[in-house]
Amino acid sequence: MRPRAFDEEQALDAAMRVFWEKGYEATSLSELTEKMNIRKPSLYAAFGDKRELFGRSLDRYMAKHLEYMKRILEQERAVVPAFKSLLNDLAEGGSAGDPALGCLAVLTLDELAPQEAEWTEKAWAHQLRLAELFCNKIVEGLQSGELAQGQDAEALGHALLASVIGLTVMLKTLPNAAFIESTITGTLTLLKEAK
Repeated sequence: MRPRAFDEEQALDAAMRVFWEKGYEATSLSELTEKMNIRKPSLYAAFGDKRELFGRSLDRYMAKHLEYMKRILEQERAVVPAFKSLLNDLAEGGSAGDPALGCLAVLTLDELAPQEAEWTEKAWAHQLRLAELFCNKIVEGLQSGELAQGQDAEALGHALLASVIGLTVMLKTLPNAAFIESTITGTLTLLKEAK
């Protein structure tokens, strides 16, 4: 078997970007091969058909997205500044560098649920992993005394996740900076700091 004449990871990243920008249905094979800089036979040999390529692109996105969220939250020891950094970074486009792109997992749920059960389940599982990440950070704040005792870490984590999803969807319309800032400020009031 001959070695591939292209970098598979780079090609997969390029495909992921096309799906992210256009969605699954609106993306054509010719657009994919052009952006991936490969021919159709190479695409089929390395990634299977468009459906398989999308599945792999979605998996790659979710792994990178989860790692990105972890990295941002771990940069700040204190909970409120950590979530503020995360929300501000998302407002600037997050890992995509483009706020108008939104979140590929959320876009997948919006475009393909419920008719594509496999991808819907994958995207939903990703949301649950993010909720767990958020809950764990909140528990740290409760244990350190930064957050007021008696708060429900799981409920807060879910509320913050809903806010993050809402923010990423809203950013696709490119609202003005004051609106984004007030949204972030309001979201952070969910976290009651210990007095």
